[in-house]
Amino acid sequence: MSSDTTLHDLCKGFGALLSRSKNPSFPEEASRLNERGNLPLHAACSFQATADVVESLLKAYPGGASQPNSAGNLPIHQAAMWQAPVETVELLLGRHPEGATVRNQYGSLPLHMGASNQAAPEVIRLLIDSYPDALHLQNDDGMTPLDLALADESASEAVIAMLEGRPPPPELTRRQKAEKYEERAQALERKLASLKETGGRQGKDLHEALLCVRRLADRFPHALYSAGLDPNELEIAFSERQQPADAILMNAVAKRSSAVLRDARGIPLKVQTSVGGSLGPRDRVEDLLSSIVGLDHVKSQVRGLRRTAEISDLKESLLPVTTSGRRAQTTLALIAPGLSDDSGRPRANHMVFVGNPGSGKTAVARLLAKAYHELGLLRKPKFLEVERMDLVGRDKEQTILKTREVLDEARGGILFIDEAYTLGMASKRNKIDTGNDAMLEIVRSMEESSKKENDETHPLVILAGFPVEMQTFLSHQSDLRKNFPLTFEFPDYSCQELSKIFVDLATAKGFDMDDDLGEDLIADLLEQETTVSWRSERNGRVCEMLMAGCRTQVRRRMRTAQMEDDEQFDPHLIVRQDIESVMTTDFK
Repeated sequence: MSSDTTLHDLCKGFGALLSRSKNPSFPEEASRLNERGNLPLHAACSFQATADVVESLLKAYPGGASQPNSAGNLPIHQAAMWQAPVETVELLLGRHPEGATVRNQYGSLPLHMGASNQAAPEVIRLLIDSYPDALHLQNDDGMTPLDLALADESASEAVIAMLEGRPPPPELTRRQKAEKYEERAQALERKLASLKETGGRQGKDLHEALLCVRRLADRFPHALYSAGLDPNELEIAFSERQQPADAILMNAVAKRSSAVLRDARGIPLKVQTSVGGSLGPRDRVEDLLSSIVGLDHVKSQVRGLRRTAEISDLKESLLPVTTSGRRAQTTLALIAPGLSDDSGRPRANHMVFVGNPGSGKTAVARLLAKAYHELGLLRKPKFLEVERMDLVGRDKEQTILKTREVLDEARGGILFIDEAYTLGMASKRNKIDTGNDAMLEIVRSMEESSKKENDETHPLVILAGFPVEMQTFLSHQSDLRKNFPLTFEFPDYSCQELSKIFVDLATAKGFDMDDDLGEDLIADLLEQETTVSWRSERNGRVCEMLMAGCRTQVRRRMRTAQMEDDEQFDPHLIVRQDIESVMTTDFK
């Protein structure tokens, strides 16, 4: 099993880490090492953490910037190798400028790492400016940063120009970039085809790689989205059996216009082909996350958990099970050192959601059930919402019985306990606090499940409630608190976010917005006609109220149009007058 702490795991998604940084134990957690000698700061830099996340880790443990891991890598090495944002690299160099001059156990400087791993031109420029001599220094393999960049056929022209000491070329147009991607794809396809036709070790390695992709398609299909492959199309092609599996996979690779490009947060970049088509297949998990307005820290955590799961899936697929039940060792040479650790597949942590009414706690939990099921982290996309009355009985025995029934009903999915703090409130008629018995039973069940290896049946439990009440409740529940390492704060929606939610809701209901009624205008009207305190008591329910009011206004205009024989009236169009009327009459 992995020795990663909760904080190491949070750094892979890094959104929830900022909330955890408020805990008194955060400085001590930030200084812990895992079995590979990595601090949480190393983990964050390996997963493209933003500057504010790195800043919080450095504030908690200032010495982290200068501490190497077991391979001799400083956090700046990890940041350069894993394409961290330029702001993160700049922050690390500002805290420890000497880091640019430090070699790891392979003799590589941060510039070597960046040059061989497609670091952004801005990052390469920062590393060169911090240590100009690095341009001419060799690593233990006798390679300079330029040699490494040239060996990597995907290195950009701007990076190669900087490493050669000449000005970068002018930025390519969108069409030129598309042509470059096409040339690169064709070169890789020719190389793959030649490897397949030749025997020997290279042909064998290609066959092993194709087998790996086939196992991924069979067992963890969602992982193929990151390679620009649609697992659904592959499944259909495999079932039809019109071609050998290797040929199907090679054709799928050849059909790709390009891999799906993502930014540092994991969001797909909207790159267009020369004919205007969008690149890459649709990703169900990203589709689900994109339907959430705001809450980037929640999306970030899901993407981080996904990365860890896909790395584990890749390792599992590279090590097929033989007939004897043991892992085959013939493919170990294909596995990168970082994949050889037996860290096991990650499990989703139980969570706490805190926020004002209507801030999206329940809606996000429903989406997580679907997203985690897509990622193979939950057996079912089941979502069960309960409250105190569903868990608590008249006495201890009845309470335990009801709680067990709820846990059993939610098995394999998500159990969402709304207003969980009410379990700490004793009934006025019955002075005995049976709500506490329900929580003790839930904790007992969670702890028993954690002791079982690969227990996929216990539900993922989410406690939800208002901020002040939940803070008071959890402060008196130490056993409960330690079983819920993740706390997500749901802030009040801004007027701009409420506007977007309303437009999405109206579109889903079959309505269109008038040409002069954009999201910015609706946000301005909300700002003018409502107060912050009024919105914070309702949040997303403001959009439901606005939708109901607009429907009424549309019906009124429709009756008037029928009386006046107005054939131009559109019953599916919301106009500015509808919005203004609802806000002035109903929003008080």
